[in-house]
Amino acid sequence: MLKKSLMKKSLMKKSLLWLSVFVLLLGVLTGCGQQAAKPQEQTIQNQAQKQEETLKTTYPLTITDDTGTKVTITKEPRRIISLIPSQTETLFALGLEGKVVAVTKYDNYPKDVQKKVEYVFQDGLNPNVEQIIKLKPDLILLGSLNKKELTAKIRELKIPVLQFDPQSLDAVYQTIEKVGLVTNTQQQAKEVISQMKEKEKSIKEKLAALKPEQKVRVFVAVSPDLYTPGKGTFMDELITKAGGINIVEDQGWVQYNEEKIIKSNPQVILTTYGYYDKNAAANIMKKEGWQNIDAIKNKRVIDLDSDLVNRPGPRIIDGLESIAKALYPDLMK
Repeated sequence: MLKKSLMKKSLMKKSLLWLSVFVLLLGVLTGCGQQAAKPQEQTIQNQAQKQEETLKTTYPLTITDDTGTKVTITKEPRRIISLIPSQTETLFALGLEGKVVAVTKYDNYPKDVQKKVEYVFQDGLNPNVEQIIKLKPDLILLGSLNKKELTAKIRELKIPVLQFDPQSLDAVYQTIEKVGLVTNTQQQAKEVISQMKEKEKSIKEKLAALKPEQKVRVFVAVSPDLYTPGKGTFMDELITKAGGINIVEDQGWVQYNEEKIIKSNPQVILTTYGYYDKNAAANIMKKEGWQNIDAIKNKRVIDLDSDLVNRPGPRIIDGLESIAKALYPDLMK
């Protein structure tokens, strides 16, 4: 009995000893794991910091705008005037509310944008230069419709002016990237572009099943006198990316002949001037001599939101989506 008791005690000591060793080893391994994790966490933090530093704009910065003019920005802009709605939308998408001091009366997005600025120009193409001086801007953004004389006059005042005229989706992405660079909002620009490209990809995937013979013929009327986009225009690219076939073979913007429209027999007619003519689509439907056009017979005359399809800014992908939905409602559900 005594021998058995001694053997039991010996076994218990050995068990306790092994248990202690196991706990000690577990502690060491856990500590090592924690120590190993710390460098990894530190690496991720360092990478994030380096990326943030890389995306930080260094001034002075010289950038070339769409007129081919090299413009030097000496410091981060804090008082920005936008004389074109598309650039206003870009600035606000980049989180620059508070730094935009003036826009035009045509700017309507984001909501109440005109209440968020110090001044609203009634004429964005011919703004009052004295008022510009009073606002003390350190950056002015213009569009393609602004005259060279205005740009030159402002530049004489030593105010940095950038003029952009993107004529494709890729050019829109590049413009947003440039505005992000100039305003030290590169990270925000990167995120905006990423979201736009993701939506563009989604639209492309929905239309992927479309066969060539299923693509519809499209005519776009941007005014009652049948002014329309031809090949090489921004709108033509949107129609093509939306899976449509633009019936206009001419290059650039043209006033189209009614006989050509009837002969081409578009299956869908899109109008973009409903913002000033509420009966735009209805008037097209009533056009004399157009009754045998497929788009009229099948009641496929659709008025688009002009702001979405005509403004080359962050919402242009929404414009692309609206065209795709008008052409292929079943595929775009």
